[in-house]
Amino acid sequence: MSKLLEVKNLKTYFYTDDGIAKAVDDVTFDLDSGETLGLVGESGCGKSVSALSIMRLIPDPPGKIVGGEILFKGKDLVKITDDEMQDIRGNDIAMIFQEPMTSLNPVFSCGYQIDEAVILHQKVSKEEARNRSIEMLRLVGIPAPEQRYREYPHQLSGGLRQRVMIAMALSCNPEILIADEPTTALDVTVQAQILELIRKLQDELGMGVIMITHDLGVIAEITKRVAVMYASKVAEYSNSEEIFYNPKHPYTLGLLNSIPKLNKGHDRLATIEGNVPAATNYPTGCHFCTRCKYVDSKLYTSDSKCWNIEPPLEQVSGSGTMHTVACHYWKDIEIRRQKEGDVTPAAVV
Repeated sequence: MSKLLEVKNLKTYFYTDDGIAKAVDDVTFDLDSGETLGLVGESGCGKSVSALSIMRLIPDPPGKIVGGEILFKGKDLVKITDDEMQDIRGNDIAMIFQEPMTSLNPVFSCGYQIDEAVILHQKVSKEEARNRSIEMLRLVGIPAPEQRYREYPHQLSGGLRQRVMIAMALSCNPEILIADEPTTALDVTVQAQILELIRKLQDELGMGVIMITHDLGVIAEITKRVAVMYASKVAEYSNSEEIFYNPKHPYTLGLLNSIPKLNKGHDRLATIEGNVPAATNYPTGCHFCTRCKYVDSKLYTSDSKCWNIEPPLEQVSGSGTMHTVACHYWKDIEIRRQKEGDVTPAAVV
């Protein structure tokens, strides 16, 4: 399959009164045609900023893409003009934003807002745009699409508003769809419907999808490959099966351990102690060192590498697939876990 998108060493910084916030720092991943890539991690890890960088929607000032490449079919989106990017944004690369109530304009009808995108990029008449918009509303499973076309966002439920956002994003048949937390704040039944809808439309339209979420259940359901992000960087990168059943990074292990287990009864949920550090004050070495339970273990008390040297993404030796991890001691941690009988979290889900 051809590479639709290649993000190479992307750096997006925000210049604030508190200092330089390195929201995305040296991030690399790619997307194939027809593939779904998951970006997963806690809030504040750089997932949404990575997506907004691809769309060239970083507010300047205070934000700026200061390094790296974003190659869409070989064309570097960082270097093209605003007018060229305007032709690509919404047409070739579309995005479902995190909160549909704030992303949709409350003073315009849902149909008008979809029409606007179609007319801008497809150069069709208002009547053709209206027909296209109603067809898209029908395609995403909205009942009575002619009626919903005339209604305003506040008249729709959260699930229907999310479907309107999907209809708008798909109205120009994009080659890449970026879905930023598309199921947040929706009940589990509607979440399942939205995920199934995205998967169905992807199969029909053949587009690549970047799924941004903190929900590992969503990742397991829909993605082929996963980039686990922590504090502006990719901590681990591989296919979904490797991430769930052969995780290497302590942060990935922590995320998997935090998934509720049906066989655990009333035990307390496992957590990752502490919080994601501020983007203006990351640790000098590994960004996860302040929360990693292995740093203070007997293995590393006399070694300051975790605190002072940033770990590079390293290929997992012996792996039959591309599997990289940014941890100085992932091999030692794996040996220790085997000795202690620490079962891979996903194996007991």
